Amino acid sequence: MDITFTSQPAASAPDSRGRTAPLHLLHRPVTPEGFLLDATAAEEQHFALSAELPGDHGTFNDGPGTFHDLLFVAETLRQATHFVAHQYFRVPAERPAVFVSSGLDVLDLAPWRPTGRPAHLTLDITLVPVDVVGGVPRGLDCRGDVAIDGVGCGSASARIQFLMPGVYRSHREVGRRESLRSTAPVVRPLASMTAASQEEPPAVTPESVGRRDPRNVIVGTPLRAPYGEFVLPVAGDPGHEVFSAVPGDHVPGPVFLEASRQASLLAAAELHGLRPAHAMLTRWRASFRGFGDADLPLTCTVVADEPVRDEADRPTVRTRLAFSQGSRVLCTASAVLLQDC
Repeated sequence: MDITFTSQPAASAPDSRGRTAPLHLLHRPVTPEGFLLDATAAEEQHFALSAELPGDHGTFNDGPGTFHDLLFVAETLRQATHFVAHQYFRVPAERPAVFVSSGLDVLDLAPWRPTGRPAHLTLDITLVPVDVVGGVPRGLDCRGDVAIDGVGCGSASARIQFLMPGVYRSHREVGRRESLRSTAPVVRPLASMTAASQEEPPAVTPESVGRRDPRNVIVGTPLRAPYGEFVLPVAGDPGHEVFSAVPGDHVPGPVFLEASRQASLLAAAELHGLRPAHAMLTRWRASFRGFGDADLPLTCTVVADEPVRDEADRPTVRTRLAFSQGSRVLCTASAVLLQDC
């Protein structure tokens, strides 16, 4: 079965280079009944997904061209998982899908380097239903093994829950009240990045976070740096096809992955001289504690450890991150950047 991932540019962004990438999804059933659409048992299921990595997209390969974009792989897995949940496991469409945890690993860097020719992505996906009620799972454990041009080079994982609409609304309301009650700390522009005249600090340049288009920069200039912690505002460009939320919705999942990467790059470059154009996110782990409201300020606190060398003597920097609205922590994450030069 084929599905199509449609990430189109917003009408407000006519210069954005949007391309649809057809995804070919093949079900590999483990029982004869699994060959019948809509007859999949609530048990472990396997799928194979293939797609061509985008060659000209306004978001998914908007960068220096040093590596293929990990964000495309994560978003592809998310789209496929949601499709399978509703089509195969019969999860009602009105139940919002929310992440409990997520992870990504780059296991072999070589296939991630573009060759100038079209590159082919394959994902071997395993989905395990959890908390099955009446034959319908209320969650899925997901794993995807990543290959580029036939070479295994990474993995992705996630735990997803499908909440009853009333439960979802209740969680959103309670979390929003907590965020609004909490008092955000007074923030000031980071002194080393602000002119002596106390003018507005310069915007984060796309190159400093491995991008080219300013619309794809979703972190702002660090507001403060107490004890080596950088605190950055996080906000997607309104109408962005990947990073903006539907009015009234929660902060999109891709924001946390991309903001983790961008915030880590800024901190690692400032503290340790890492070069963003040659740095790759090779490991990411995230745990989600609540929903973020798209209309409330979101901040990311990032701490960068001292660099260490990998087995190939390349510098790596581990970071720890926390995303908050007011005093309410929405997500904690860790990341590893590798400089490949």
